[in-house]
Amino acid sequence: MEWLLSQLTSHVYAKLAGILLLCGLGVPIPEDISLISAGYLAHLGTVDLHTVFVVCFAAVLGGDSLAFAMGRVFGTKLLASRFGHRYFNPKRQRRVRAYFRTYGSKVIFIARFLPGLRFSIFLSAGMLHVRPYVFIVYDSLAALLSVPFLVYLAYYFGGKIDHVVKWARRSEYGILVLVAVAALFLAYKVVRKRRARPALAE
Repeated sequence: MEWLLSQLTSHVYAKLAGILLLCGLGVPIPEDISLISAGYLAHLGTVDLHTVFVVCFAAVLGGDSLAFAMGRVFGTKLLASRFGHRYFNPKRQRRVRAYFRTYGSKVIFIARFLPGLRFSIFLSAGMLHVRPYVFIVYDSLAALLSVPFLVYLAYYFGGKIDHVVKWARRSEYGILVLVAVAALFLAYKVVRKRRARPALAE
């Protein structure tokens, strides 16, 4: 986090937006640390709290939407490229497609809390021609939970920023557990509905 803050000494809004756009495109920069840094800078008075929140929220959605657009426009070519072979191998493709078959478009919401799979899922959403407005709605709802939580948490508790980082990391695991429970519940409903169809047909 110290390194990231050292880079945000000028043109803060533009740099934060650029970093978060890169996060959305799968570049291995921790998005949570970037959002916490934004809130901490607001705590220090370097930037305006509400303005930096809007910038972060827009950049997060922008990065996710770029990943979605890449899949929609260049999906097949991307899979055949070196980039596709390295970051979206056949095993990961099967895994992501299985998520979509099981949970449908709801997996877009879940993906926002899965850093390791987020880019792959958003790219796949584009490849599978999920409707753009469906993608935006699910992604926006998820971002309305994650982005303000981290930005405002760092702002209000900036005096104990090290504890904020540790707590945010722990809470991320808690969110993942909640997402996993919700996913299992949805899977149960899907399986139950499929089993009920043959019974109705009889």
